[in-house]
Amino acid sequence: MLTTMNDDAKTGRLSAAERRNELIEAAIHEFAINGLAGSSTEAISAKVGVSQPYIFKLFGTKKKLFLAAYERVITRMEETLDAAAAAHPEDPEGAMMNAYRELLQRRDDQLLQMQAYAAAADDEVRAYVRKREACLYAEVLALTAGDADKPATGLPTGCCGRSEPCSIYQSL
Repeated sequence: MLTTMNDDAKTGRLSAAERRNELIEAAIHEFAINGLAGSSTEAISAKVGVSQPYIFKLFGTKKKLFLAAYERVITRMEETLDAAAAAHPEDPEGAMMNAYRELLQRRDDQLLQMQAYAAAADDEVRAYVRKREACLYAEVLALTAGDADKPATGLPTGCCGRSEPCSIYQSL
């Protein structure tokens, strides 16, 4: 028998990818408030309505869920800045600054980023955060045609909240 709907759609259940997405968004909130060490996978699973073991089935460890949440925040930032620069090729720096100001309103995203820095005593977290911050910084430079030694504006340093380029991942 042929059907146009899959079994999950007929029963109203979410796919593993959709559930994974929900878990990452719930994790962003939980980790933003309590950090890596203080967060509970029980609390995250309860927010989404799944069992705690399901988190481990999808992510393996709490740390991997934390890194997936951090990745989501950084990817969201990159995509927002990319879109702003593309929409305003005449002034990509100004557009990106405006977009970044809007990103600052995403409190959980900002707090999770700070929690990632706080969790950098862990070697795996530190290496991942350093790599992603370097990529973000390079992306901003590429979009603004800046020079790593002498940024064209305050955006490359200001968007990362630092007074000098790359200082956060240099110190991690």
